[in-house]
Amino acid sequence: MTDLVLFLVGQAIAILIGLISIYVKVSLKLKELEIRVSVVEKQDDQISRKLDTIGNQLNALSIQLQNKQDRE
Repeated sequence: MTDLVLFLVGQAIAILIGLISIYVKVSLKLKELEIRVSVVEKQDDQISRKLDTIGNQLNALSIQLQNKQDRE
C-alpha cells in the first residue's frame, strides 16, 4: 500500500514539475515574441517616417518644377 502511495505521489510531483516547466517555457517564448514584435513595429515606424519624408520631398520638387514651367 505504501508503495502505491509513494508511486502516486512521485507521479503527481513529476506531472507538477512538467506543467511548471511547460508554463515557464511558454511564458518565455511569449515574452520573446513580444520583444520581437516591438522591434519590428519600431522598424516599421522608422520606414514609414522615411517614406513620408521622401513623399513630401517629391511633392515639393514637383511643385517647384511646375512653378518653373509656369514662369517660362
